[in-house]
Amino acid sequence: MTTKATPLWGDKPDVEMYGERLRDARLIQRLRSGQVAAEAGVSQSWYSKLEHALSTTVDWQKASDLAQALGFPVQFFTSPPVTAVQRESLLFRAKKSLSKSEEDQLVSWSRLVGDLIHAAEPRLRLPLLRVPRVPAEMTPADAARAVRQSFGFSHDEPIPHLIRTLERGGVYVATIDFDGDLHAKNHDAFSTWIGAMLDRPLVGIRASDSWERTRMSVAHELGHLAMHQTRREGDLEVEAYSFAAELLVPLDVLKREWPKNVTLMSLLPLKKIYGMSLASLIEHGYRNGLLLGGQRTSLYKQLSNRRDPLSGERMRVREPGWRDREVERPKLVATVAEKAFGPNLSIEGIGEKVFSWRTDFLKTLLSGQVTEWAKKVSQVETEDVPSVSPLADVISLDSRLRARA
Repeated sequence: MTTKATPLWGDKPDVEMYGERLRDARLIQRLRSGQVAAEAGVSQSWYSKLEHALSTTVDWQKASDLAQALGFPVQFFTSPPVTAVQRESLLFRAKKSLSKSEEDQLVSWSRLVGDLIHAAEPRLRLPLLRVPRVPAEMTPADAARAVRQSFGFSHDEPIPHLIRTLERGGVYVATIDFDGDLHAKNHDAFSTWIGAMLDRPLVGIRASDSWERTRMSVAHELGHLAMHQTRREGDLEVEAYSFAAELLVPLDVLKREWPKNVTLMSLLPLKKIYGMSLASLIEHGYRNGLLLGGQRTSLYKQLSNRRDPLSGERMRVREPGWRDREVERPKLVATVAEKAFGPNLSIEGIGEKVFSWRTDFLKTLLSGQVTEWAKKVSQVETEDVPSVSPLADVISLDSRLRARA
């Protein structure tokens, strides 16, 4: 009598693996499909079909081999995708030579944020979304004024902390330390919409030690969110820049405060009060007829050739006033996670609740958030932050859901 051999991995049933999960695990690490297929011991063509299918049923051993090749638990690949972000939905500041693989990596990071929010949001009362969807025919300047009004700022009031303003208005912001090439050369920020209904805005920004660049990048992406959610025609980057300049320093303010004798030092008070770089102020003034072309060129040359006395670097790299503000950092993503999952849950426990995302990626995401909880769970050293989040008054755990937890 013959007996059937029992597989070493036991009699575990076949599993359904989702193609989008396979792609995310690969692309967030910027691996090639051939690498993954070879490591898993399968053909590249079969693996490619697996990634492009909605889902495929495979035996447990193949699922385990694929999971090991990608470095994720099997449970990640068997979780139905919930964040419908596509590469075509991303909008960028300073896109330049951003490659397809780099864009795909940002899609995967966006899906990670979306998955975390999807797991957390049902347990929370969140801020009212304040990003208006402006009509297509509205000019960038009018759109900026509409956004200022929606966020509760007057037409000429400085916006002291732009990221916190966005977060109180329901916009998620994530600072992520991307790989060297992507971080240094090709991109400053991106924006998209996440959530099951694509109704939650997300701004992703690269880590930077320049508060001026960070504020302009965030303002630029807010322009995309307000003006370009569905529209793709026209010069979107020029429109977003015009929006950002008007949002930070409205034209009325620019004309009223513009110095008679324009120098880098005479523009510095405007920079300090309204939080816009000297380079952006020069461009804003030129585009609105306050500077002639020769004056603009002369000021840019001064930025390029002169050195900041404090840092010794060229002013184009480190402008005067670079120490006047702290670089803005977000906290809404961490605040939502802490309130939804509890202050004592480990990073491994968070991963289990967030579709088995790998903990090193969750740590990277949370390490860019400035709350004590984020500092603790991501196990990184950051600057001291207040123990009570200013967002606590707009995010509260639903008492009924808390009772059922």
